Amino acid sequence: MLGKPDKGRMVENMLIRMAQAGEICTKIGEKELIGLLESVNKQMHSKTSVKFDRRRAALDSDNEDYNF
Repeated sequence: MLGKPDKGRMVENMLIRMAQAGEICTKIGEKELIGLLESVNKQMHSKTSVKFDRRRAALDSDNEDYNF
């Protein structure tokens, strides 16, 4: 959580949901934790998108008044 708080919260929420659903019966080992982190990475990368509206950028630059 120190390096990436968003990812840490996602893992924490996932662990809480799993515990509430009774899916966790014993301590979680390193392999299980690595699996959770990999699934969180997949979720985060699938949601990432960048949109750039070139028309708006072009209109904004044309409407600016320059006083030289």
